[in-house]
Amino acid sequence: MFGPTSRLLKVFALALLALLFYFFARVEFLLWNWSLFKAKEFSDILWSFIVGLRFDISAVLSLSAPLILLAMVPWPGRWQRGWQWFLAVGFTVLQIPLFILNLGDTEFINFVGRRFTYDSLFIMNELQGKIWNFVSSYWLLFIINTVLVVLFIVAIFRLSFKNAPGLYWPGQRKQPLGYWLSHLFLSFVAIVISVIGIRGGLQSKPVNFVSANVFPAPLLNNLVLNSSFTFIKSYGAEGLKQEKFFASKDDLLRHLNGSYAGSKLEGLRLPKPQNVVLIILESFGEEYLGPVNGKSYTPFMDSLMEKSLVFKNAYANGRRSIEGIGAVMAGIPALMNEPFISSHFTSNYFLGLGTLLSQKGYSTSFFHGGHNGTMYFDSFMQSAGVEKYFGSKEYNNAADDDGVWGIWDEPFLQWMLVQLDSTPQPFMTSVFTLSSHQPFKVPAQYQSQFPEGPIEILKTIAYTDFALKKFFEEAAKKPWYKDTLFIVTADHTSMHYRKEYENDLGSYRIPLFLYHPSFAFPKVDTEKIVQQIDIPATVLDFLGISETDKNYLGSSMFVDGDKTAVNFIDGRYLLFANDFYLRWTPGHTEPQMYSALDRDGLQELTGAMITPEQRERKQLLEQKLKATIQYFNEGMWDNKLYYPTR
Repeated sequence: MFGPTSRLLKVFALALLALLFYFFARVEFLLWNWSLFKAKEFSDILWSFIVGLRFDISAVLSLSAPLILLAMVPWPGRWQRGWQWFLAVGFTVLQIPLFILNLGDTEFINFVGRRFTYDSLFIMNELQGKIWNFVSSYWLLFIINTVLVVLFIVAIFRLSFKNAPGLYWPGQRKQPLGYWLSHLFLSFVAIVISVIGIRGGLQSKPVNFVSANVFPAPLLNNLVLNSSFTFIKSYGAEGLKQEKFFASKDDLLRHLNGSYAGSKLEGLRLPKPQNVVLIILESFGEEYLGPVNGKSYTPFMDSLMEKSLVFKNAYANGRRSIEGIGAVMAGIPALMNEPFISSHFTSNYFLGLGTLLSQKGYSTSFFHGGHNGTMYFDSFMQSAGVEKYFGSKEYNNAADDDGVWGIWDEPFLQWMLVQLDSTPQPFMTSVFTLSSHQPFKVPAQYQSQFPEGPIEILKTIAYTDFALKKFFEEAAKKPWYKDTLFIVTADHTSMHYRKEYENDLGSYRIPLFLYHPSFAFPKVDTEKIVQQIDIPATVLDFLGISETDKNYLGSSMFVDGDKTAVNFIDGRYLLFANDFYLRWTPGHTEPQMYSALDRDGLQELTGAMITPEQRERKQLLEQKLKATIQYFNEGMWDNKLYYPTR
């Protein structure tokens, strides 16, 4: 026999090697995104590295567990060479793929604002045919990552084949019984260390996503985490629970936004059927709009908003495009790990805007300059009742392709107007822009026209604003323009450059405003909470179309009330109200309440810090949150997201 103790020590030595490379990956993550981190305190960054070691150990030992168990088996000594090969190849196969995922997250984090999880695998479909474009755009990062991966693999093989004596007790070679007793003891120690390391400590529950929430800023919490850990923890994660907080349907519904009534449009609607144009802007966080220190990247949108009905507390219902489109076009929020569009629930009965308006004689269409099939948008639009889908295939001019995602915004928006010329009225159309996305390029002829900003997305924000300006200038010449409601919003937020947005609230704040060339909007509460899932109900309300089957999660923006927005990310719920917001991780914490002015969540309102009035308010907000969770979960599982209106 050859010493099993030496094999155990070798596996743990490789685990230490992996931890070193995870440290390198975290350093790369920090330096590559330094423009986002440079305003952070050095002590916070240092603490992120220290706390992050806990999650690195958990991930590395989880992946190494099969080799640790096999190392305990007393193989014959003649198998030593074979074991070394098995160890080197096995450790490489187990560790390298997710290590590469960590390196990829260095830039991917800017797509969705979170670490890669199992439910993000659908994005791999989006990268087909685009890999070379990403490599050319991020060639320096690609070279650095390639070097790191090669060095890691070389180090694994060198360490695996380096002969090291086993650990023996004095006199052990002469006393076989002592040899095996020492091996059993060391195996027990190895198991204990592995279990504690994988669990992340001796606490009652293993570490999870919520354990990394040690900072108010999500960006720092993402520095704490590693992508191997988030992928492992999200794989096979528990799906939607059948929550039952309310026994009575009436009690459930009265806590939801859809229970409010009394539209401000009553008696004011236009007699002629109106057209509807929904404009969904890629990655347009609220913080990108308006002048900051005297400089604006969106001069046209700023001017348009001065003539529009602007809601000042608007929230996205997710952090990814695939979630934002489902919310805007079907009123379905992202309250589960997997996007609705790519989940098995997408076969459920739901009423998309296309379905609702086609029944009333509307022509319906959806425009997106991306390559057809991206994020299943074309298939989803069919389910949502949208008659025509226009993508890069229909555009059919590769000269205007950006080389990565699809057609540049400016020519695509102009082409959209040409298609609308032949569309029968009344129509409802929607367009999802594309250019304000990684790798943040603008057409060659505009390289010097748009300003650079503190973060690279701002130049493409300025380009899309310019494309919108040209779109509206041409649209204003069309005969249908004066009879059209325009709703402008975003799919989700993106990277931050203003400190007041580096928190849970800022991660979901988006623009949302309504513009009509010839209709004077009634006075409504523009300070109330609104969200993407309110758009379908708002469109129906504006057009005077009654809802026979109602989704109570959304509500018309022309109906005032004490409304809230609920979001979900990595097992944690967030509820936003005008005065307070809640954080809740079921099974880990009780709902925590913070003042809306405390955007960084530095002081939880609890104990002596909370007044009787605030405690009563917290109870009401908890009821609203739990009602939203129960309604959504039951709606998905029971295929019953709608109730007859009363």
